[in-house]
Amino acid sequence: MYARAAWVLTALTVLIAGGDVWVTSAYRPLLSEEAVAVHGFPFVTAAVVGCAAMGALIVARWARHPIGWLLCLTGFLSSISLLTEAYGVWVVSADGPGSRSLGGIAGWIAALLGGQCALALLTILFLVAPDGRLLSRRWRAAVVVALVGYAGYAGSLLTLSPAEFDIDRQEVGGPIGSLLSLVGLPFIAGGLVASMVSMVLRLRRSRGVQRQQLRLIALSVVFVALSFVFLLVVQLFNGGRQTWIASLPLFFSYFCLPLLFAVAVLRYRLFDLDLIINRAVVLALGTIFAGIGYAGLVLAVAALLNTRTSGFWLSLLATALVAVAFQPLRQRIVRVANRLAYGARALPYEALSEFGRRLAEPPSPSALLPAVAEAAGRAVSARTSTAVLQVPDRVGISGVWPGPAGGTPDFQVPVRQGGDTLGSIGVTMPKGRGLRPADEQLLHDLADQTALAFRNAAMESELAGHVAALDRTTDALAESRRRIIAADDATRRELESAISQEVLSHLELMPGRLSGLSVAESGSAATDEIEQLVDDTNAALESLRVLTRGLFPTQLARAGLARALRSHLARNGQAIALHVEPSADRRFATRVEAAVYFCCVESVRAGTVAARIDLRIVAAELVVQIRGVARDQIDVQAIVDRVEAAGGRLWLDEAGLLSVRIPVDADEPTRQ
Repeated sequence: MYARAAWVLTALTVLIAGGDVWVTSAYRPLLSEEAVAVHGFPFVTAAVVGCAAMGALIVARWARHPIGWLLCLTGFLSSISLLTEAYGVWVVSADGPGSRSLGGIAGWIAALLGGQCALALLTILFLVAPDGRLLSRRWRAAVVVALVGYAGYAGSLLTLSPAEFDIDRQEVGGPIGSLLSLVGLPFIAGGLVASMVSMVLRLRRSRGVQRQQLRLIALSVVFVALSFVFLLVVQLFNGGRQTWIASLPLFFSYFCLPLLFAVAVLRYRLFDLDLIINRAVVLALGTIFAGIGYAGLVLAVAALLNTRTSGFWLSLLATALVAVAFQPLRQRIVRVANRLAYGARALPYEALSEFGRRLAEPPSPSALLPAVAEAAGRAVSARTSTAVLQVPDRVGISGVWPGPAGGTPDFQVPVRQGGDTLGSIGVTMPKGRGLRPADEQLLHDLADQTALAFRNAAMESELAGHVAALDRTTDALAESRRRIIAADDATRRELESAISQEVLSHLELMPGRLSGLSVAESGSAATDEIEQLVDDTNAALESLRVLTRGLFPTQLARAGLARALRSHLARNGQAIALHVEPSADRRFATRVEAAVYFCCVESVRAGTVAARIDLRIVAAELVVQIRGVARDQIDVQAIVDRVEAAGGRLWLDEAGLLSVRIPVDADEPTRQ
């Protein structure tokens, strides 16, 4: 339904534009200066048809898109203005068919729907381009200003009699009409300027597809502004006459306006428009300065000097002064043009220099990499950018702009210094857009400039890694010391308990028993008691001897691991099978034998129900497997410390299987 209405408006616009061509050709040649320079044929005619057609194309895809309807409305109303203007001029100036009042009414309608109406609609177009929404609610004021301005202009026309209106004389209807016209035209101009400011802000903030769209719209605005300035400058020198040379650029830019708007909204094309916009802005600002400066100087000097002075010398003096003043101003004009054309990417090498000054204070890797990624991304208008720092023995550190990136970058530049690759800078461009050679060179320059910072950051990161490793080692040593102290305390308590149970238990009653013997009569009873006391004393001495030998018995150092384990199991009466393969029934390094002995003794200590101990050699490692270990009844951490001190590894599964693997020195001589 909406699309059909838009195409109906387009068809009416085409018919009305055709009628305008027929009426114009009836009283003047179509290629005459009046038809081209004043009426705008064929450019304005094609522009109004293009506005309606491009608007219909947009509405056909997005039924409620404001830009589509604004273009349709602009084309339709402008076509009515063209037809009524042509008919009014035909009747009033060329004695065309119809009464004078009918010609005046036609001219009045043409003025009502003509240039001021188009400017008001263009203001709204610029404010909502390219997505159909205002930049923010504050910009509603610009819409109101433009509409109020057009309302004032229309009100000034209402003070005139339509039947007596003459479009060529631009009459004003008394004081009220003058006041309304004085208010209306500046308001329309103010709204148009505000819309251009809004569009420039959008262009600077935009990214990706929206930036491509706004470049096209900005190009259309620059063309219109440049051609309008050109018209004013030419009329300044030809006495205000509207010749075809002066008007042709303006009409052509108006013809391009709907095309660029439609392409921007429907599907942006990947033309390299930055340079065109840049040079157009430079030319526009330069022309404005030259024209205003030249005219102002000529008038000022003519007023100060004798009016009889030759115009040639005045022109020469004004030209020289303008040329001298323009050169210092040129750099600022170029800076402004670059800002409008490139947005945040304006003056990329100055931005690169500024980034270099920021690197004068070496940032940390966590701050450096995001800054480099942001600089690279903004410099080439990338969708995402990544900076990666390579650190030896560590996974590469990266920074991403503007957010998490996925996949491999489209283009990567290595960061090198002295033949060493320190990292890389990668960018991913918007879909359908590639890097220009200038962009690639800019990334290479950025990589060269950041190489030293990458080197410092890599060294800092590597040093931080060493410091972190040292901290972990220090923490491990502190924890080990704590465990050693705790183990010493536990050993003292165990030794105290063992002495109390195994030594003092034999000696506690001995003083009383000896006192009883001193008063007892001699005989067999006394002899038996003495023998019992001797046996208890020997048992206490043997227990004390075993305790004072420490954890590792003398037999371990003399006979080796296998015999010491068999002796320990036999002495404690534990029914545990010990299986030692022939390859493992030999001597090993003292630290290995001590670690394995401790592991086995702790695993089968009182309260555990270990069923089997296996020792064998596998690939230059002594493998110990102890089955039936009760996890909750042994000090697993103490066993781990002993095994790791010997360079081994330990596993304890849920089934109670404890496995130990300790490397053995194959070159160590066998001790028998």
